[in-house]
Amino acid sequence: MGVLAIDCGKQGALCFHDGSYFHTWNMPYTPDNEVDLLELSRITYQLPIETIIIEEQTSFASDGRFGAFTMGLNYGRLLAWAEKRCSLLCRVRPQHWQAYHGIQVKHPKEASSAEKKRATKLAAYNHLKKLHPQIAERCLGKRGGLLDGLVDAILIATWGYNERGHSYLPTSNGFGCFPHPELTGTPKGSKGGQRSSRSGGKR
Repeated sequence: MGVLAIDCGKQGALCFHDGSYFHTWNMPYTPDNEVDLLELSRITYQLPIETIIIEEQTSFASDGRFGAFTMGLNYGRLLAWAEKRCSLLCRVRPQHWQAYHGIQVKHPKEASSAEKKRATKLAAYNHLKKLHPQIAERCLGKRGGLLDGLVDAILIATWGYNERGHSYLPTSNGFGCFPHPELTGTPKGSKGGQRSSRSGGKR
């Protein structure tokens, strides 16, 4: 049995990890840029999935109204699919799995949000190269560009597999989270204090 990690970004990816092997796929999309749930089901049909981990999604001002709507639509479709596919489901904030791997980048004050994102993605890739050099080679495109969705999915799967045994706390309907303070509290600097016992985070 293993974990299926899902990075839901524009360059989203999947990673199944059973403790020995990493199996990765690019996120399947339809021509309308919606997640292809039929293809996703075909890919994962025979995988012995114990837990599905989905990275929580947040929108940025640079995404635009339509981009944020499309992202939210795909995120919701993935959550619905995952609840049906597996009884153990975890939503994790990127800050949490990044901290687990020691990926903490100090950004200059004048750095833009895009520059901060690029620096964080590069730090994640460099960390993956130290952990699994051969696997990191899969995360480079044909022209040498970084496939950051694959990097994130692999690192999320690594975190989830190592944490699943002693930290998973299911709810009555099987939907839960890994109960760490970073997951169960409202992030610093965020507005509003409403929490969800289902996801362990702010809705």
